[in-house]
Amino acid sequence: MSGRVTQSVFLKGVHRIQEEASSKVLILGGDEYGIRIAEVLKNNAFDSTVLFEPNEKYPANPKAEIVQGLILNISGFMGNFSVQIETSSNVTHSKFGYIVAAQPPHRKSKINAFAINDSKSIYNLSEFKDYLKSGGRLPERKDRWRHIAFFFDLKGSSEVSQFETLVSVLDRLETEDRLQPYVFTRNLKVASPGLDARFRYHRQRGVVFFKFDNGDPVINQDENGSVITFVEPLLGEQMELTPDIMVFDEILGPTDSLKPILNLIPSSPAFAPYLQPESSRFQGVETPKAGIYAVGPSRGVFDIESLNADVQAVTVAILKASMEKPDLSGKGVASVDHGKCTFCLTCLRLCPHGAIGFISRPEIDPLSCRACGVCVVECPMGAIEIRPLGDFTHSTETVSRPIKLIVCAKSGLQAAAKIKAGILSDVEIIALQCAGNVSAASLLEYFRDGARGVIVAGCFKGNCASIYGSTLAERRVGYAAEILNQAGFDPERLEFTSVAGNTPETVVEAIMKLKSRIHHY
Repeated sequence: MSGRVTQSVFLKGVHRIQEEASSKVLILGGDEYGIRIAEVLKNNAFDSTVLFEPNEKYPANPKAEIVQGLILNISGFMGNFSVQIETSSNVTHSKFGYIVAAQPPHRKSKINAFAINDSKSIYNLSEFKDYLKSGGRLPERKDRWRHIAFFFDLKGSSEVSQFETLVSVLDRLETEDRLQPYVFTRNLKVASPGLDARFRYHRQRGVVFFKFDNGDPVINQDENGSVITFVEPLLGEQMELTPDIMVFDEILGPTDSLKPILNLIPSSPAFAPYLQPESSRFQGVETPKAGIYAVGPSRGVFDIESLNADVQAVTVAILKASMEKPDLSGKGVASVDHGKCTFCLTCLRLCPHGAIGFISRPEIDPLSCRACGVCVVECPMGAIEIRPLGDFTHSTETVSRPIKLIVCAKSGLQAAAKIKAGILSDVEIIALQCAGNVSAASLLEYFRDGARGVIVAGCFKGNCASIYGSTLAERRVGYAAEILNQAGFDPERLEFTSVAGNTPETVVEAIMKLKSRIHHY
């Protein structure tokens, strides 16, 4: 948070209010989902370009414009993203209104985690599935039966989609004569429609599942092959298995090609390598930066059901965004007083949403700004302000009360609404668009004006819509408390607490504790 060095991508920002906006969509990658998104968008009158990486194959007759290459750089804002793409023949510069990251997952083998050497009888799960699909033949039987050992979720957690792949492989193997599959696992991920029933079917058909709570199986290799030694979890007996084939699950993640997009968002170190924080504030395909959308692996989702839902969701999100118009009055958007600005670029480096660019001076994009107030408080020159947001950024009471409760309008305000009036009889509720909009100076001013106690209620860690707004607020509370202590005041009269809209009890607890501490003041 303290500091990512200002990158050139921010220094080339172009604002839609200065240039005509584009409605074209750039879809990054990489399999049938990218093509499907382009087709759905085309049905909704959006032109799309699907960018496949150089080593990726695409359909013979795609119903979309296809480019093979890599992104070198992205800059700008929704409606005016400037994208530099390197192809096999040249480097192009194009403008896009929206960007959708829909690459297939990057797969990392778990074979090395078992400290064994690779061989022709050892496969990664996706590799083995493709081998069977292509008509690959299984090895000849060494005796009356073939034995295949699958390793799932033993070395690092595995995704539901991995178990879906495993079950589809078991479906295929069911037609093989005299074949016995074994699955060595720790946790089976069956939270997908019909997956639990398919698992039970294969178990009833004779697939043997060994579930280990601890004590993983050991694999020993020699010139004759591999031997798996393990303690049978239910019987507690030492056992050995000599498999003809061993298949290992994989670690799934986003591709490295997301890096240019992550560079667009100053808060990305808090949630990289994904484009979306793991937070209930980002349940759909939206990311912290307007106009950038994450589908499937780019947001940490790999199961087929969610991927199919994302295809539709991203179209709805782009349609909705295309109808937004910037409010040039500036209401509810941060603005820079260029007479005070010293071009330190603190705002540009800290904006969680990448809403600030720099051409000849700092500018705030009106459709990207979320009015969280992080830039307002962090600007050392006081050169940024946010105009009042209707019912927010002010006290909800007309009468000043001795205890000030400062809440986030997205969480704490909902929680406060569920608290009995008697508990709030001497509490003044002050709602901000984000807890990140509270400053140490404003906290001290409350005490100067006669407050007996102040509570700042921010979001729980990882649940702040402004990524680190609540974290910054908690730090400022700590700083203000130190100043109070140095001035001879009890620092416990100022407190930070984490709250969600459905946890009013945490606010009540903080209020009651504060009242018990300040009753003698």
